[in-house]
Amino acid sequence: MRLKADHVALLQQQAGQLLSREALTAAAGVAAMGIPDLPAEDPVFALLGAPTVVAEELTSLWRRWSRQAADSWEHPRGHGHLAYDLVRGISSRRKGWDAALERAQELVAAWTLALRPGSAGEQDERMLVIRLPEQGLDDPLDRDEVFLGRLSEWELGVLACWATDADWEGLTVTLRVPEPVAARLLSQPSALSCLTPEQAVAAQNAAPQVPVEAVGPGVFDDTPVSERRAVTAGDLRALRTISREVDQLYLVLSVEAGPEVLSLPVLEARIARGGRYVVVAAAGDLPDALVAARCEELTADAAADDDPVWMPRIHQSSHPDFGRSLGTAEGERLVVRLARGHSRPDAALRCLLLARGVADLRDLGDRYDASGERRDPVPFPVWDGLLAMEQLDLRPFRPVREDGARRGGSGLPLGVLASVQLYTTDAAGQFEGRAHSPGCQHQGRDRGLSRYYDMVAVGQMLDAERFDPCSKCGGYATRRLSTTQVAYYRAAHQVHDLAQQVRWVLGHPDLGTDTASLLTELKKWDAATSPDDWFDADDEERQWSRFTRRLLQQLEAAVAGPRPSS
Repeated sequence: MRLKADHVALLQQQAGQLLSREALTAAAGVAAMGIPDLPAEDPVFALLGAPTVVAEELTSLWRRWSRQAADSWEHPRGHGHLAYDLVRGISSRRKGWDAALERAQELVAAWTLALRPGSAGEQDERMLVIRLPEQGLDDPLDRDEVFLGRLSEWELGVLACWATDADWEGLTVTLRVPEPVAARLLSQPSALSCLTPEQAVAAQNAAPQVPVEAVGPGVFDDTPVSERRAVTAGDLRALRTISREVDQLYLVLSVEAGPEVLSLPVLEARIARGGRYVVVAAAGDLPDALVAARCEELTADAAADDDPVWMPRIHQSSHPDFGRSLGTAEGERLVVRLARGHSRPDAALRCLLLARGVADLRDLGDRYDASGERRDPVPFPVWDGLLAMEQLDLRPFRPVREDGARRGGSGLPLGVLASVQLYTTDAAGQFEGRAHSPGCQHQGRDRGLSRYYDMVAVGQMLDAERFDPCSKCGGYATRRLSTTQVAYYRAAHQVHDLAQQVRWVLGHPDLGTDTASLLTELKKWDAATSPDDWFDADDEERQWSRFTRRLLQQLEAAVAGPRPSS
């Protein structure tokens, strides 16, 4: 911090050499001036209109001049060009235009000369204590709002020219300024809190003595969880001071919500609202036994098989890799593959494993730094590990249509797929244009999420009649499926394809289709018991069993043919 303070002092000295103290003092004098007598009855301004209109125009000119001259580090006489504003709306070929402009320039020059004697030069000096504005935890991170961004040009010039000492920990700066500058700082409202040294000492003595919070044992260290203490706003401020990589994910525990995975900005906002949380672990704290072996396995597979980065999409449900591109295992492979050469694959994999516990992935995005650049708490490849830029084929779960053998769905229950999250720009068709996914080329290069995206479940998407997807991306990104969800997704498509074949056989009995293999497959599905974790409700499991049994009965009846009449 001492090195940084010395560097700031050097920059302040260099900036002060580019500024004029005389101009800043004169600007303070402009701020203290009252509105002068304005010659609204002067006949030279008759081309502007009636005297009442002339009075309004001259008052507007005065306000523009005084505002710009008072808030600039340029000398007030450098704002004489504003006289042109008085005749800007009148043609320069009109008679009397030159005379009106000349008179306006004389007025502006007279206002500069009317500054109090000595206001353009240095007089007696006074010591002041300035408290700089502080960025609060609840303040929005505006793209245009940087440190000291709420100060005017004149206020920044005062800090650069007359600051003698700075306490960056306390955000206070000591100034030695001329009397006109001191009078303005003490009398006019500003983002700077200005006090005399006596007032500063009195305020410090009157303020309650709050103990300084530091990062002590039991917050971010390896203290047993049973001995952890609740993290405070002071702990998080200290964490941002001592660590370069604080914008990551944390496994936290609270009485209200139990275990959760939160990003640091979300944790800060909740604690500011009174929440009490215990930090259990960060992404970097995950054991090597969970990460290192998996990372080596994925790296070895990639080196041995020389597999492509992106898997080709497989449409045949009987293929062993059908649905694999939607799963979490494929997400892990992508993270390790994409992180090689750009960042540490093991660190990205750790982040992915913890990010899976975030309830709403939109909480991971929508953060910006002071320069306005997007800043996510997860590395760029982790988004591909969390989201599959591939849409689900929901035909097996749509209602059965009777207008064609190979059209419509099969009406299968959604089961564990009902709660799968989908992220889109417009789930309900409320906005003009089509819906896009975070990875769509129409959304630019940013693959992360923000609060502007909608999150819907697959069960809601089945009933979304107004959803209008983009033809390039399909309209949404899918939160990657677990192993159980991939298994059920594959099984539903296989049964749906069998149902399509059965409908074809029933609709074309004269084509002599070989039904032996089809019967064998249906008997396997009818005899097999569906896993317990495929369905959340008993009626869904019964619906699945009834569907496969009905298919088998229909095919057996078609194979047996009509019974001979007696």
